[in-house]
Amino acid sequence: MKRWIQAIGSGQQGSTRDLTYEEALEAAHEMARGDSTDAQCAAFLMALCMKGEADEEMRAFIDVFRSYAQPYHPFADSLNCAGPTEGRQFFPVTLPVSLLLASVGFSQVLHGGDSLPSRQGTAMQEILESFGVAMDLSAKAWETMLFHLHIGFLHTDQLCPPLGKLKQVREQIGLRTVIDMIEKVMNPVQSMNMIIGVNQRKTMESLIPISMRSGVQSIYLVNGIEGSEDLPIYQNSTIRIVTPWGDESRVVEPQKFGFLSGPLQPMDKAEQLSSLRRIIGGENSEELKRERDHVIFNAGLRLTWFDKVGSYEEGFQLAESLLQRREAQKVMQKWVDQSHRFTLQDFPHNESSSKIG
Repeated sequence: MKRWIQAIGSGQQGSTRDLTYEEALEAAHEMARGDSTDAQCAAFLMALCMKGEADEEMRAFIDVFRSYAQPYHPFADSLNCAGPTEGRQFFPVTLPVSLLLASVGFSQVLHGGDSLPSRQGTAMQEILESFGVAMDLSAKAWETMLFHLHIGFLHTDQLCPPLGKLKQVREQIGLRTVIDMIEKVMNPVQSMNMIIGVNQRKTMESLIPISMRSGVQSIYLVNGIEGSEDLPIYQNSTIRIVTPWGDESRVVEPQKFGFLSGPLQPMDKAEQLSSLRRIIGGENSEELKRERDHVIFNAGLRLTWFDKVGSYEEGFQLAESLLQRREAQKVMQKWVDQSHRFTLQDFPHNESSSKIG
């Protein structure tokens, strides 16, 4: 790895230079194979970050780490979605949205890792485990559940072990690097539709040429709440829609559809879980209006974007109806029950699941 650190700083008169695709490919393989020390990996990632990752460098790292990912059966008709690598400090809109979409047969593939200690937040796995979803499943069991329930979550360590082994390096750096973006774009079951949350417009621009060459039918790049894929309803948002043939910029205006609620407020893990249980349980109180409106808005957008309904208005109406009928709660309960059923088949001494309150 030392030669690649030196190569980045080998520009004339103290300037830096970009690695070629082939050079970045070798550097990524060294890192993924574990041929470099933590200190070398950290130094390289910091050098790359300070220089600014070039498109070819980012493409090489994504290609390499995808090649080290565990093989799963393709589910082309699914929507791939990864939450913020920092974890959530606000209500995790994507989870109830994904449950609603799964309830109408639109398969949802969620993935992510632990929130890093240097970045306070609640990771998706923590939330799901608190609901009672069992995570220790074989690949076959996970695929079977996705097929029947239309929803599944994969932890980064399980999905791509080399990424998991870099956790300590990422903790020590404490800054976003190319590894954060790799984690978001893994696409474990070769979904033809993706929605990717980014923290900065610059990252969005960098992902456009990579997305166009990915072979995915449509990728929505969103600079959402906390750098997530969740759009706010208290302000307009600009998104980029990328296909193999080009990209389109679109402004999303919540007020045009009558969404007038204010910003979400920070929540700790206990508050997030309590609000999630109440909302997916069909509660329609004024206290939860902001969170509930965000769920309806984002669910309606995704139903429309991916051609599950004919208009935005129809999408919002369907999302609200599904919430009232507690369809999200039904999917979550099945998820809990079936995950434990599969876990018990593999590990008979594990405890059975509990009911979702």
